[in-house]
Amino acid sequence: MPPPPSPKQTTPFDRITSQSKWYGDKSQKNRTVYVRLKGLQIVLAAAIPVVSVAAASDPQRWTSAGLGALIGIVEGFLQLGQYQQNWLLYRATREALKREEFLYGAGAGPYAGVASKDDLYIERCDAIMSGENAKWLATQQKAASEKKS
Repeated sequence: MPPPPSPKQTTPFDRITSQSKWYGDKSQKNRTVYVRLKGLQIVLAAAIPVVSVAAASDPQRWTSAGLGALIGIVEGFLQLGQYQQNWLLYRATREALKREEFLYGAGAGPYAGVASKDDLYIERCDAIMSGENAKWLATQQKAASEKKS
């Protein structure tokens, strides 16, 4: 969820700019965590057959078992954090806000020939952010219900 506006933000335009930046930052953070954990999971999975073939002694069996357990743990963290879903959701919201900013600045699309472009811009950006919040909440509720079952 985006942070509340800081006291120095005085206009709706400042808030939209701040939130757009927040979505971009959070998208990048979630992408980084997701890619790193998924990469670790791939490396661990690839190591299991190598360790298994190396020798059938006790240390190799325990190593294979440990690698398998680590894969499950990494997957658990991926599901718990919902990094991929958040990354994609935040990126989509950020791109939608950037598109609105472009259309507003160019006076194109829904802003062509409108008397109060500022009001329309604020309303459309608010709708984008509200839609993201609803999607985020639905994702969190779905993840919580999956954990219970």
